[in-house]
Amino acid sequence: MKISQDLKDFQNRLGYQFDDPTWLQVALTHASLSSATRSDNERLEFLGDRVLGLVMAQALLDADGSAKEGQLAPRYNALVRKETCADVARDIALGDVLKLGRSEMVSGGRRKNALLGDAIEAVIAAVYRDGGFDAAQ
Repeated sequence: MKISQDLKDFQNRLGYQFDDPTWLQVALTHASLSSATRSDNERLEFLGDRVLGLVMAQALLDADGSAKEGQLAPRYNALVRKETCADVARDIALGDVLKLGRSEMVSGGRRKNALLGDAIEAVIAAVYRDGGFDAAQ
């Protein structure tokens, strides 16, 4: 599958090159643009949330071997919250390549925390499906 230059550039910003760019295409397609023949990113978002959670939990445990659950939980919550995910999405200009329907484009969807946070989770899942856990991590 041939991909556009903007998606090639996005992969470079992401630091991951997809073997099967279909995963990336789906991850970047918001439900407002989906149709019977075009999948959206909601299922990948669901998976990506879980992959992100596992990666962050493991990283926190590895970073502080003596921390109690009561110390780890607020750190974890700060890392996986929608606003933090949206900030990461902004850092890699994910909004520039997000595929949105007209209503979301008009209402500024490329800048919305919820859409960007969901999309970065979908991208994490796409990397996981394409390259496995180590790549997603």
